[in-house]
Amino acid sequence: MAYTSSIKYSLVDAYPLRTSRRSLVDALSASIRLRSLNHVMAILILLTLLSSMTLSGLIFYERYLVQGFLDNFTLLLLAGAGSVALFCIASLALLPTARGGRVRKIGLGRLATGLTYAAADILAGLALIPPLSPALVGDQIVHHRLVPNTHSALYSRDFSYIQRVNNMGLRGRETSVQKTPGTRRIALLGDSFIMGKGVEDEETAAAVLEHALRQDGHLVEVLNGGVDSYAPILSLLQLRTLFAPLDLDLVVLNLDMSDLLQEQAYRGRAAYDKSGRLIGVDGRLDELGLTRTQRWRNWINEHLYFSRLFVYYIQHWAHRHQGVNVANVVGMANPAILAHTLASDTDNRDEQWRLLFSSILDMRTFCAERGINFILTTYPWGHQINEREWTPGRLAFVPEGAVISDRSPQRVRDFAASSGIEFLDLFPAFRAYNGEAPLYYSFDMHWTPAGHRLLALELQRLIADRP
Repeated sequence: MAYTSSIKYSLVDAYPLRTSRRSLVDALSASIRLRSLNHVMAILILLTLLSSMTLSGLIFYERYLVQGFLDNFTLLLLAGAGSVALFCIASLALLPTARGGRVRKIGLGRLATGLTYAAADILAGLALIPPLSPALVGDQIVHHRLVPNTHSALYSRDFSYIQRVNNMGLRGRETSVQKTPGTRRIALLGDSFIMGKGVEDEETAAAVLEHALRQDGHLVEVLNGGVDSYAPILSLLQLRTLFAPLDLDLVVLNLDMSDLLQEQAYRGRAAYDKSGRLIGVDGRLDELGLTRTQRWRNWINEHLYFSRLFVYYIQHWAHRHQGVNVANVVGMANPAILAHTLASDTDNRDEQWRLLFSSILDMRTFCAERGINFILTTYPWGHQINEREWTPGRLAFVPEGAVISDRSPQRVRDFAASSGIEFLDLFPAFRAYNGEAPLYYSFDMHWTPAGHRLLALELQRLIADRP
């Protein structure tokens, strides 16, 4: 009975049956198209994964094994392109859905893309942002200083080492205020070159010089007064405060080629008393005056690799029309600090040199009033020696094929001669060096252990026979 009824129903409703058949055909066609689309999407996703793996391998290969042919801006663009590609793929994969579900799922695709990019940013930050500098703290007088009684594990593609800071905030072993009777106490002052970025404590110029002089039978103590990004104005303040009670016999100020612009930058924050005497450069302003946005920016700079690059280029663009200041000359890697070493430089730098030499003269006066001998040295960066040193790292500061000028070291020589300051010109010794080991790292601009030994031996020859 039921069977007969169903037959009747089919016969009577033959037209609806034909319609159902057409719907079935349409559904099958849609299914085929969907399958084709899914196949296409599967292929696209596979190709994306393969290209991502290839790109990641290329970046790893470039960053760690070869000389860098991908600059940071290129890496930033690749990161941006990768995020756009991820979003596009996520959106296309979700298109064959109902309109309401499509909007919802595209939103989920955006979220997934953002989370993927954030994860890549964090992982790249952990892998590619090395701790390059020891612990520093803002200071009311000397702008910033090393944190006493600390040690830092520092590394880059060029080096890996431990830096220890003693009880007085100086790199090296513990130091007491009172020196051993009969001991000559020498202070080497300068920036990260003298501090010894890139080498172990016993490989710094100060440690090597002390060892060499003791081997010659001299009872000496060599203090390492080098601090990251110091210029003569900060070394002067350091000498008046930290070193004043230490009963020094000799002060050696090592002038760096970056000091010209950094001196001017610190001068912009300097404070003076009513008589015009320099009393300090307050670095706490960098910490106490931070807005919430600036604190977030600093956090990003320390933890997120691609976002860090983005922030850097935004900062660089924002500061491009500003004058010389701590933010754009000291706070970021700026090619402008070495522009004066190139033949293409046409700027009038008389005022910059006047400020720099003023701090050096004040240091000489401070030493003379206390019976302390004073020596001024100046040393080159890798690009001022030959084409082999500091390669390819120099390309971040010096254009490829740039002609090097000796105007700046000659200006220092002339100043020392006219001022009656004892002077050690390290340019000839560094340029005459023919040892197998390089003096500078390939990517990082600082000295290798060989560079520190060369400086120490030149100083040894100069001061070994002094009474």
